[in-house]
Amino acid sequence: MDKIVNLFTAPSKVFTGLKEKPEWTKPFIIVLIIIALSSSFTVMLAKDAIITKQEEAFQERGMSDEQIEQAKKFIQGPLPIVFAGIGGAIVVAVLLLLFAMVLKLLVPVFGGTSAFKSVFSVVSFSALIMIPAAVLKLLLVAITKSPYVTTSLALVTPTMEKTSFLYQFLAGFDFFIIWEMILVAIGINIVSGVKKQNAYILVFLVWFVSIFVGIGLGSLRGPGG
Repeated sequence: MDKIVNLFTAPSKVFTGLKEKPEWTKPFIIVLIIIALSSSFTVMLAKDAIITKQEEAFQERGMSDEQIEQAKKFIQGPLPIVFAGIGGAIVVAVLLLLFAMVLKLLVPVFGGTSAFKSVFSVVSFSALIMIPAAVLKLLLVAITKSPYVTTSLALVTPTMEKTSFLYQFLAGFDFFIIWEMILVAIGINIVSGVKKQNAYILVFLVWFVSIFVGIGLGSLRGPGG
């Protein structure tokens, strides 16, 4: 518990401890639980807005009124809430693992050495920033009754189409993610021996590329999502 608290108050102390004794299980599980609960509560709190959005998508696909009603009944049931929680946790788990794998592969290029367990420990602990992020976003969802809340630069363009490239690009610059990336860079510097400047370049380069990858994958799903 001390390490979790210290992440927010003395992150260097936490990462120095992880260099000696890597540990990822506890923060990783906590993050997945928080994301699962946050995703489920988001669906519960913004169900009306989600139903309206899905109904519009169904109409665009040319579904009949009967088919739309059946789909709406499903959305109003408990399964979407469960699926949202499980899906959210799985997505975050995969992203954290991929992020750690990419960092592990690139650490030697930037002048460091480290085992995957050490890198993943840094990534898992840094991901605890998702806790205050989830709490704030849930509060915003509860107030707005909309699942489309953001804590990113997209706040400056609230009326822009959510599927536009610019909106998604700005949404990638989430303030909590920036905080998380700073922590990852501090951790990589400590556990991997990468120079501080190189650690920041490495982490923020991977993150910046991931924004475009995310936008590209999102475009493949199409406007209907």
